[in-house]
Amino acid sequence: MSDADGIYANESATYRVVLTNDGYVDETININFELDQRWSFETSPQIYLSQFVVQNGESVVFDIVITPTSSYISSGKYAITIPFISDRGEIVEEDVILQIKNPNALTDYLPSLNFLLDAQEGVDPRQTSKVKLEIRNRNPLDIPEMEIALTSSLYNETKTVPIEPLGSTTVVFEINYDTQQKPTDDTIVLTVTVGDKIFSPIKKDIEIIAYSDIVEYKKPAKSFFFKTTTTTEYTNKGNAEVTKQISYPTSTFAQFFTSTEPDGKIVDDDGLLYYVTSVYLPVDEPTEVVYVVNYRPIVVFILLIIIGVGAYFVFRSPVIVSKETVVLHVDKEGCMKIKVLVHIKNRSMKLIDDVEIIDKIPAVAEIEKQFEIGTMKPEKVLKHEKAGTMLVWKIHHLEAYEERIITYKVKSTYSIVGDFKLPSVTVKFRNKKNDILRVSSNKAKVGK
Repeated sequence: MSDADGIYANESATYRVVLTNDGYVDETININFELDQRWSFETSPQIYLSQFVVQNGESVVFDIVITPTSSYISSGKYAITIPFISDRGEIVEEDVILQIKNPNALTDYLPSLNFLLDAQEGVDPRQTSKVKLEIRNRNPLDIPEMEIALTSSLYNETKTVPIEPLGSTTVVFEINYDTQQKPTDDTIVLTVTVGDKIFSPIKKDIEIIAYSDIVEYKKPAKSFFFKTTTTTEYTNKGNAEVTKQISYPTSTFAQFFTSTEPDGKIVDDDGLLYYVTSVYLPVDEPTEVVYVVNYRPIVVFILLIIIGVGAYFVFRSPVIVSKETVVLHVDKEGCMKIKVLVHIKNRSMKLIDDVEIIDKIPAVAEIEKQFEIGTMKPEKVLKHEKAGTMLVWKIHHLEAYEERIITYKVKSTYSIVGDFKLPSVTVKFRNKKNDILRVSSNKAKVGK
């Protein structure tokens, strides 16, 4: 153990201890620091402050730190005895000579300061940033004025503080940045000046971090004729532009009638559907997002169907007519005997007057003059050598929902090969306005 250089009464002395076990067994050592109450003792590492073991043939090395604690200690040299006691009762005492310096002995010397800077690297401009500089006076020079200048590209401030001999002080700068200061890198420089002496600048790199503070204002929804429009205004009160994902809940059905401005897309989140849109939000500029649920297309479609069906029932012909044939017989020469059935029906709820049915038989067939009992006979039968035969029936009144069936028979004069169709039947009748209306049947196919 060697004695340290002299210290002042408010400082600490450090001694290096090398303790060697020359025996053949391990030794457990205790150090009795309680003999002299004028001093406080510490060890580094701290495990040597209490009981510890020194193995045989080994050495341990640690430091003992001695600090004056009594107010009666003055300048001069002091002998401090430190006893090392083994578990076998052996005691080894070591004397330490500690010199306490006289603070008034020196009158003219240069300032000597130690600095410790504490500043946050990532700075949120919404919050007050604190920069702390701890200063320790290493000699007994009384410094009534010490200038500390903080400079950077964003902030500048100067403070003047005193520091006592061998004392310490902490200077705190509280920096309030503009809350919308854009993200940037900056360097804080602290310069300490005592009289004519300027100490080396202390530097710290910091970063103004980006943040977003989105203010949302939802305007009243507008609804008219199955269309609902919701407008929300977003304002970025942060210091950096940002792209925000905005979602609106929707459903399997509603998604087909949903849109946004700006455009979005449907996202399935654990079975729940959302309409999600990405919105670019510059700093301090209101941006509107419009969410629309528009059922008008489907309503218009349904209305068109209703109107179409209604128009069909309003404008459709109240009289329908159809024509069909039944082959009764085919002789050896291939000539056919055919039964023709004409169906006329009043499908309206009103009486129809002056109904005239006109049918034509091609020249390749002749009508039989004998008609079945119970069927209507034509009022006119007009024959033409090339055009064929025209049949005319007249019904004075056709009751509501009344249906009539007219039948007659024809015989082909030649063998019919291939497809053959009889001309359609034409029905004439008068409407409420006494206008003559016409409706035609299908062409009746003969045979298969």
